[in-house]
Amino acid sequence: MPEVLYACTICGEAEASQIDLYTRKSARLKRGDHRRDQSTDAQTEQGHRWAHRSGYAVRKVWKDLQSAFKDVRRSDFDKALEALASKEVPALWCYLIDRFSRKGAEDLLKVIGKARVVFELDGLDSSEPRDRRWIINRAEEAREYSQILSKRVGDTKADQRDDGLWISGRAPWGYVVSKDRRLAPDEEPFVCNVATRKEWTRAGLLREMFRKVAKDGASTREVARWLDAEGIPRPTGDLGWRYPVVARMLRHPAYVGWQAVQIGSRPTLYRNEDGERVALRGQDGKPVSLVSEDTQRAAMGVLKGLAAECPIPHTPAGEKKDTRAKHMLTGLSRCEGCGLSAPFQGTSYACGGVLGGRNCKGRASARGPLLEEYVFQKWLSRLSNADADDPILIAVSERWAARQRPEETEEETKAREALRAAEADLETLIKSRKKYKGPAERFYFQELSDATEAVEAAKKEAGKYLPVNGVVLPFLSTDRKHIMAAWDAAELAVKRDLLRLAIDRVTIKKAPHQGARFDGPSRVVIQWATPSDDSSAEEAANTVALAA
Repeated sequence: MPEVLYACTICGEAEASQIDLYTRKSARLKRGDHRRDQSTDAQTEQGHRWAHRSGYAVRKVWKDLQSAFKDVRRSDFDKALEALASKEVPALWCYLIDRFSRKGAEDLLKVIGKARVVFELDGLDSSEPRDRRWIINRAEEAREYSQILSKRVGDTKADQRDDGLWISGRAPWGYVVSKDRRLAPDEEPFVCNVATRKEWTRAGLLREMFRKVAKDGASTREVARWLDAEGIPRPTGDLGWRYPVVARMLRHPAYVGWQAVQIGSRPTLYRNEDGERVALRGQDGKPVSLVSEDTQRAAMGVLKGLAAECPIPHTPAGEKKDTRAKHMLTGLSRCEGCGLSAPFQGTSYACGGVLGGRNCKGRASARGPLLEEYVFQKWLSRLSNADADDPILIAVSERWAARQRPEETEEETKAREALRAAEADLETLIKSRKKYKGPAERFYFQELSDATEAVEAAKKEAGKYLPVNGVVLPFLSTDRKHIMAAWDAAELAVKRDLLRLAIDRVTIKKAPHQGARFDGPSRVVIQWATPSDDSSAEEAANTVALAA
């Protein structure tokens, strides 16, 4: 029986057996780091060379960029162990034991004695009985080293924070940080407003943001709009301030001179071992801040007061919240200025971008009852005046069928796709008629017969899903009184569905001036539904009839 050979996935060279490579680099080591011996690429190259020296072909390279000490999920590590346990591959190569795991013998005992694991740089092989104890000892040493290192780094950071240093990476917006990690207000000119010729520094902008909220009673959305109007880039460098960003900045402990740590996306007040707050200190050793605590407390009081004026409805424990749409055009309406949705707010459909804290120069809004009535009348007129072969009836029929019989509609779609594919094959064959010359000509007629039969079979299958009376609508007819009768008898959820059978989008334009009367034709653009494809529209239009 001939020997089975396996091709290496890296170079293609054949070997008698297979092996997987497991490579890992700490996420803290960035690309271009000088410690190349720990890069995953360097580990892969070394493992590839070892595999061929030992008669193995590389089957798979598993790669992780996660800590081997913290309790984080390492997907490729888990998959590598599963491949060994299920005997998909007989061996696994790893550069070093501490690249494999720094949790001690916990991870190693899952594979030692069950498969071969080679740690090249350590010179250890689990298939060698004398090496097993050394592997476990080395793993425990790596675990102890990681614990000591973690404790030492944590203690060092705590000492630095207690000394008033800023060690959390980038300085808070409005500050600059020196090489020795001391903060100072950023008083360098940052941006100049051309219209007002007002020059701002980042520190000055922070103080003005606090002043607007604490003194003028501005909301975070109003502050975000003001920053956009001044042309101030966000901390990330791009334009378009969001009100949650402004709120987080106003709550930041560093702006009133207190040390902070980042927990998730929120800056949180840092406390030392005695539970005391720690002051940030500048180069001269004195406390540094941008605003006073009284100013921050006043700003927080204003924000709490604004929140109290517009409380979020509370759902009692155990009671399910009603998440159904409560307005006719929710999900359909859009703002022309930014293209975002225009949900119902207060008494109007208004730009959702502004609601989310974005700046929209063309932000549009329209009174809810006026907009809903205009869209309904246009919808009613469009359907009641549609001719028998109007594509809008085909589109409405398709969508109504999808709601009434979704499984059959999916099968119908597949049948129509098969018909289009068969027709395309037949057309291609006819176009290539000239290629069949001489003795090959007899094959053409056989293939033409097969292609024609395929088209006829596909037509027969697609024909199963055509309504007996053509287009099916949710009304007795397109007569205005029948549509009105169906509309008046429907609940809100059904009315929303009826509109969406014929309408894809309702775009609202900004009013020409404040206080202008609503004018639907000049301020509203309705995007009507279209059939899923032209062929089905033509096919259905040929047999249009209304079914009860």
